[in-house]
Amino acid sequence: MTDLNKRNKQEWIESAAILKAEPYEIAGALFDCAADALLSRAEVEQRLDAYLHPVREAPAAVPVKPQVTQVKKAKGETSHDNSES
Repeated sequence: MTDLNKRNKQEWIESAAILKAEPYEIAGALFDCAADALLSRAEVEQRLDAYLHPVREAPAAVPVKPQVTQVKKAKGETSHDNSES
């Protein structure tokens, strides 16, 4: 396989218009790539899509609190039981 269609990080940033993106978007998408790594257009497009459209995942172990309805008391009402024993 030939590397003729691959470019390094800086070359992709400089040619961002080819991907209809801004240079800073390409830089953000490739932030974790080594400067001298050769990347294909498909790899860069995939990283760019993931950068521009991140998938938000719900936290794994978030306990759900049960809904407790609160009853408002009328004016003058107390919380003590005044029934006769």
